[in-house]
Amino acid sequence: MTEQSERQAQLAGVLSTLSLPAGIQLRCWTDADMPAVQRLVDQQGWPTHHTAEEVLGGWRHAWPGLVATHDERVVGYVQALTDGHITMHITDLLVDPTYRGQGIGRLLLQVCHLLYPRVQINLVAEKEAIPFYKAVGYQYVGESYGFHKRFW
Repeated sequence: MTEQSERQAQLAGVLSTLSLPAGIQLRCWTDADMPAVQRLVDQQGWPTHHTAEEVLGGWRHAWPGLVATHDERVVGYVQALTDGHITMHITDLLVDPTYRGQGIGRLLLQVCHLLYPRVQINLVAEKEAIPFYKAVGYQYVGESYGFHKRFW
């Protein structure tokens, strides 16, 4: 069984336990979703300093990497990284503004949790997203002293 088919099976097991919002489907991300994901990123106004090939490479190594669709159109996504045992870091969560408030963001986070129920989930969010994350059960830990180093 390939890694992709293992992930599909893992996701199918989780989805069989959930009720999805009306008309919404959830599936593993594929390369073909990149233009739709980029459309959402552009719509949100998030800058990128990477080439399309670099972004695609990042997605190929991320798991969970999931998209929410409505009528086969990508309307939301989550990208995360996990060791599968201790921690998961949500790198991106984004829902099309016209689909917000329907439970899609909550669902994407819930699926990440159910895929790895014993890991601690961490994320960094924009200030405007704090109420959403609090509403779905995440604890605000206040301002942290995070560090990053960029090479561009």
